[in-house]
Amino acid sequence: MPTPNPKGANPKGASRKKRMESLLHREIATCVQQELRDPRLGFITIVRVELTADLHQVKAFFTVLGDASQRKLASKALEQARGFVQNRYAGVVKTKSLPMLAFAYDDVEERRHGMDDLIRRARLTDSDGGANPEKAAEKPPGAPD
Repeated sequence: MPTPNPKGANPKGASRKKRMESLLHREIATCVQQELRDPRLGFITIVRVELTADLHQVKAFFTVLGDASQRKLASKALEQARGFVQNRYAGVVKTKSLPMLAFAYDDVEERRHGMDDLIRRARLTDSDGGANPEKAAEKPPGAPD
């Protein structure tokens, strides 16, 4: 007798979503890298793709080498090429409706650098100047926060 799924768990739907995200990531990244010839794009990378649970919308996250002005130029170029990119992945996506594409800048790396900098500055204020960082003590399972 099969065991019932926990509330809200849908492994088949989740794996389908992951497969679709992987497919869309490959198709969108290939199109942006190899077919778009807009000089405003510069050195751009599609780092990840997120698909909504209903498979109707896809957000492609990108990074670009350069400053904020280069990021704005790349964002405008991607927005103008959105229909072209959607048309390119339309033939390989097997869903009732084509996921609508949106582009967003991925600032995860910038936030990570900011956190590293905060930690480094906090360690410098330690009595030893951060020379002997202590490892975080591990809490036993079930211990209160």
